[in-house]
Amino acid sequence: MPWSEERYATSSRPGVFECAPGPLQEEPAAPWGRERLRLDGKFLARGADRFRIHGVTYGPFAGNGEGEPFPAAERVADDFARMRDLGINSIRTYHLPPESLLQAAGERGLGVFVDVPWAKHLCFLDSRRAQADARAAVERAAQRGRSHACVIAYSIGNEIPPNIVRWHGAKRVERFLAELYDVAKQADPEGLVTYASYPPTEYLDLSFLDFATLNVYLHDRSTFRRYLHRVQNLVGDKPLLLGELGMDTLRHGEEQQARFLAGHLREVALAGLAGAFVFSWTDDWHTGGFAVEGWAFGITDRKGSPKASARAIRNVFRASPAALLRATPRVSVVVCTYNGARTLEQCLHSLMALDYPDYEIIVVNDGSRDSTSAIVSRFPGVRAIQQSNLGLSAARNAGLGAATGSIVAYTDDDCFADPDWLTQLVAQLERSDAAAVGGPNLTPEDGWLAACVGAAPGQPTHVLASDQVAEHVPGCNMAFRREALLAINGFDPVYRKAGDDVDVCWRLQQAGHFITFAPGASVWHHRRQNPRAYLRQQAGYGDAEAMLRFKHPDKFNGRGDSKWGGILYGNSARGLRLRQAVIYRGIFGSGPFQCLYQPAPAHWAMVPSTLEWQAVAVLAACAGFLERPLALLSAAMIALSLFVAVLQARGARLPKRYATWRSRLVVAGLCYLQPLVRSWTRYRTRYFAYQTPTRDPCVEEARGERSVVGRTRTVAYWTDGGRGRMDLLEAVVSHLDRHRWGKALDSGWAEWDLEIHCHPWTVVQVCTAEEDHGQGRRLIRLRYRLLPAGYTRILALGAAATGVLALAFRHWLPAGAALALAASSALAWWWGARRAGRALAVIDRAARALGMIPSPSIEPD
Repeated sequence: MPWSEERYATSSRPGVFECAPGPLQEEPAAPWGRERLRLDGKFLARGADRFRIHGVTYGPFAGNGEGEPFPAAERVADDFARMRDLGINSIRTYHLPPESLLQAAGERGLGVFVDVPWAKHLCFLDSRRAQADARAAVERAAQRGRSHACVIAYSIGNEIPPNIVRWHGAKRVERFLAELYDVAKQADPEGLVTYASYPPTEYLDLSFLDFATLNVYLHDRSTFRRYLHRVQNLVGDKPLLLGELGMDTLRHGEEQQARFLAGHLREVALAGLAGAFVFSWTDDWHTGGFAVEGWAFGITDRKGSPKASARAIRNVFRASPAALLRATPRVSVVVCTYNGARTLEQCLHSLMALDYPDYEIIVVNDGSRDSTSAIVSRFPGVRAIQQSNLGLSAARNAGLGAATGSIVAYTDDDCFADPDWLTQLVAQLERSDAAAVGGPNLTPEDGWLAACVGAAPGQPTHVLASDQVAEHVPGCNMAFRREALLAINGFDPVYRKAGDDVDVCWRLQQAGHFITFAPGASVWHHRRQNPRAYLRQQAGYGDAEAMLRFKHPDKFNGRGDSKWGGILYGNSARGLRLRQAVIYRGIFGSGPFQCLYQPAPAHWAMVPSTLEWQAVAVLAACAGFLERPLALLSAAMIALSLFVAVLQARGARLPKRYATWRSRLVVAGLCYLQPLVRSWTRYRTRYFAYQTPTRDPCVEEARGERSVVGRTRTVAYWTDGGRGRMDLLEAVVSHLDRHRWGKALDSGWAEWDLEIHCHPWTVVQVCTAEEDHGQGRRLIRLRYRLLPAGYTRILALGAAATGVLALAFRHWLPAGAALALAASSALAWWWGARRAGRALAVIDRAARALGMIPSPSIEPD
């Protein structure tokens, strides 16, 4: 039956399709040419253009006159012409296609994804013959495909049954697939190689592949969307291709299949996948030499007539991702720069090329002294804001103030964005009630030294509490609803270089909002180009962590390291895992979704890498001049630190071309130095940089007021206006936030309501109680307790213990130095305690503003 526009345009009733076609992207059926497909971040590219796979599976068929499971040449030519008319640009074959089919596909501009068949359904690792046959099949496919540029990839396997994987063990299967990968690469070095997995074996570690392919059949769209997010997070920086997606029309009908494919393919595009293959082109499907009669997944029937789904996939395949959005709110893209001329031009070129219908670009020049202004002037469509050097947060607030969009997106001057970056951020934000959204930042090709820095610990990355909920998104790739960001007063100007993104994420969550994540909304982020620049960056992060701890102390442990509730993603080193991962397989290995559960990093194993460990080793080395065994102890401690750094470098993820012993040695050195540099600046800032806010009027009111050191103080306030202690606490916290005091709130486990940092060495704990005297009359009691900060106690007690130990061994000079340090810590606490009145004045001012009357001091009986 001839194919016609009218045929598939009228093959379904109006209103069947949930996806409107939008502006069509015409794809001329030009011959493929000589350019091979290549990787381009999380996507595939052909030459300079993005190649998003819009495919269908093709075959197996009954066979042609040559005994091959493909149709005759005339039918192939007709099928390919109709595919191009639907916007299909690729086919997936389950057998090695003949030369004639590859030539016909190339002439029609169709890519061919070759699935290499071998006996994967058998216990193949128990048979040398089966393994040899698999190697030969892969080699034969790669040798044939290397002379045809239209061969977009080789799949070295398809859906090895989970019971076979369990029988052999996942590691053995992974090693064999890696061997097949090498066979394909040796025969066709330029060809891309993948493996078509599916949910029952998603746990296989196939990170050596060029990209990931997954067959997924989930009819519920929300479940499908969530699963795509999960798999994208597992795949990481590699492209993800949907190898099979389909619905049976015998059981669900043609119209339901059309709705299904339109909706699911829309999700694929808006999730940022590299593409998808619809299963299948036709109901004429054979296996083992027999026609399959029990189902009909084709978008055409056995006679070649189009089903309703033909128009559905045409509308999606021929529309850009931005055209698939149901709403396109205006977005303001803000780039803050300070002496960023080296990479700013690349950043702005990428932003000008974004595929989104309504956005503006705002560049905030934060007092740059290089050629930044000249570069921005070459982009007439970019709004420029000039200001003196006030810091990163102030620059971001300036961009926020100038923004006209309902969504404000931020990236950095050392980043360049994917063309669909905004589309995928908006798609994820609009389908959720989140106040903010973020995406991954990838490492571009900048040479082997930058690759080593990218694999070192401490890189900016996202932290996910679940597949779609983020605890933190990095500042180089984040977007906010403008109203939500303004409601929390934007970014805190105290963070001049780093820490602003962490602070704003935590404050949004404290305000009752949540942050979502779009794994396909990627930017490329140039890492520091050498170890010196990297260590300066880590010092800045340590400085930011110290300032963050004053404001969010519940988010840090005793040493000052961040306590993340979610999982850190990205390729940089994360610590040591000393336990094996566990696979959930279901009863008798029959689970439809068999997941890999990775153990958390062993934090105790990372103790030898800490600054505190190194400090003890240095002290032991100094004491080794007096007691020789302490010198040996010091040497052993430093050796253990180096060993931990080597283990981290061994497990670091490096690009294949840079995974050499020299690169591992550089990464090991960075793993050793990074925690020392970061911790040193964290301590330095914590003890010497934090100051009580000087612009707070309470600071002036409290000058000269004496604080009670060494005992608890209790005060009370009387009110007859119905106000209670919760009103007072809210007013105090609001004042502290407004004037940027360091504080901690009760998380539900403490015996106090509020901690106020009045000095780096001291904190004031506040506990409240309320007496109800009827008719809205209440007495609010407050108990203040002055305590040394945790660092202060550790330092004083450690120094005192060291001094006593040295006295016991009659080493007078070390004993005197240690006891002097302990006394200095106590003196510093006493000096800080004299300023505690400033914190008490904050509470008194808030109480008076609420109309509460101070009562005489109340002391316990």
